[in-house]
Amino acid sequence: MLGRRYLQNPFPDFVPGEGQTAVSDKQIKSLIKLYVETILEKYDTVADERGDLYVGDAGVSLMFWKLYKSEHTRPMFPDALKQAVAFMSTAKEKCKPYLKRSSERFSFVCGNAGIYAVSAAISMAVEDTKTMANDLAVFKTGMPASLEKMHTKTGCDGFMVGRAGYLSGCYWLNKVLGHKVISDDDVISICQMIIASGREYSKIRKSPSPLAYLHHGTQYLGAAHGMCGIFHMLLDSPWFRTIPISAPKDVLLDIKISIDLFVELQDSVGNFPVSMEDLLTGRDPERRLVHWCHGAPGAVYMLAKAYLIFNEEKYLNAIRLASDLVWNRGVLRKGPGICHGVASGGYVFLLLFRLTNEMMYHYRALKFMELLINPIFQGEARMPDRPYSLFEGVAGTVCFLIDLLDPDQASFPFMDAFH
Repeated sequence: MLGRRYLQNPFPDFVPGEGQTAVSDKQIKSLIKLYVETILEKYDTVADERGDLYVGDAGVSLMFWKLYKSEHTRPMFPDALKQAVAFMSTAKEKCKPYLKRSSERFSFVCGNAGIYAVSAAISMAVEDTKTMANDLAVFKTGMPASLEKMHTKTGCDGFMVGRAGYLSGCYWLNKVLGHKVISDDDVISICQMIIASGREYSKIRKSPSPLAYLHHGTQYLGAAHGMCGIFHMLLDSPWFRTIPISAPKDVLLDIKISIDLFVELQDSVGNFPVSMEDLLTGRDPERRLVHWCHGAPGAVYMLAKAYLIFNEEKYLNAIRLASDLVWNRGVLRKGPGICHGVASGGYVFLLLFRLTNEMMYHYRALKFMELLINPIFQGEARMPDRPYSLFEGVAGTVCFLIDLLDPDQASFPFMDAFH
């Protein structure tokens, strides 16, 4: 019996040795064009009060920057960079009232840090060195702010609004700008704070995991607010870029034990609980979310990072099982987006294709693109609250489609496991 949250996948799965229906680049580009034209026609910038990456102008700006950066789409959208600048200008105007808030300075996906990081990349693209310098200066105010407190009312270590998200911005900026605008020492100082915070909360909760984290009174496990997003960014740090690993032995042990305990929580169909509280209350596993924010589609990026670093097959096996779950239950009624929509599942398959080079995963990614134009899905899927935004709406879907044109370089926004 189908759950209320997802539809039946209408496509047969990949069969080795049999001819598979191919999706052409022309079809993908046609869908990109349709989505971009819809955004330009219908995006309501007035309704967006915040301007952030998650559902605001800055997220749409990132999409246009990505259209400009891709050799596949740049010729299609000659004004993409100009549009990126325009949306970013609006986002920066909206975020001005929040500049004095300490927590906003290191809040990345839902705060000012993300806006100014993406603005710096766009400023570099248009060769506006003065604006880029100011953007970076504002972004760097997040560094001391992220080290001010151990905890806030909601917890301040997660990906969406906390230190892990700020770390992702540091990594992304260093990569995009081509040099270390954020030093390794500064990155490590944030990592040390995340470790201290996780150890403290683990003791408070008497958790079996050496590292535990709180967000709005809940010990979430997923990519958006919980352990997966946090552990991913710790694994992305300079501690794990050397052979042998340079992380202090006690830190390495705490991270590894915590990740392995998380892997043990995967159920028989490939999913994970939303939170530790779900385990304590005995919530029905059949009702677990298959979203990037909560569930297997977000956990895979941390697992991929763990696999690449520790080279243990259990991590890859967990990702494969998660991929099967997404194929079977990932046609989400919530729409096309990357947070809790079809494109989030498509990104899972692109990740596995990069990890394994197995054509089944490329096929599955292409089929999730076809879902977007499937009449049944279009008729049954709900309209997201922010239908044209980066994480909830089609701006994020466009990013997935751009990556589908170049699958060897595909990565979920700000969660590149191959960094």
